Amino acid sequence: VWDPALGQIKTRGKVVLDSSQVAAWGAPTFDAWIVRTDFAERNPEAVRDFVKVTGAAYADFLAKPDQWSVSSPQAAKIARITGAKLEDVPQLLRGYVFPTLEEQASDKFLGGGTVKAVEATSAFLKEQGKIDAVLPDYSK
Repeated sequence: VWDPALGQIKTRGKVVLDSSQVAAWGAPTFDAWIVRTDFAERNPEAVRDFVKVTGAAYADFLAKPDQWSVSSPQAAKIARITGAKLEDVPQLLRGYVFPTLEEQASDKFLGGGTVKAVEATSAFLKEQGKIDAVLPDYSK
């Protein structure tokens, strides 16, 4: 469970363990932007531009996290798009890890770590009956 729902739950309960602890046990949680191969082949400029804009936003947040405050246009956009309360956005952002583009291209992420995590998640979801099959290769 993540914020903003987590914030509401914590008013009457407590966190037993968080995603950083689960990740340390080998089961990371993360958000991923995924594009179909056929779309990327037809729209390479759109994919490249998306990566640039996202990378720039991550870099800006990493360089100046305090400027992403309740009064910032960035926080207002995030609240509008996600439905989170504006006053919760700065705290929500502090709970995320925003890897740089260089880190994303490393072995930890696109170089293999993400593929392994998606493979493990897929196997778990199949075991739980949530999906019918796992793909033979998640690296493509």
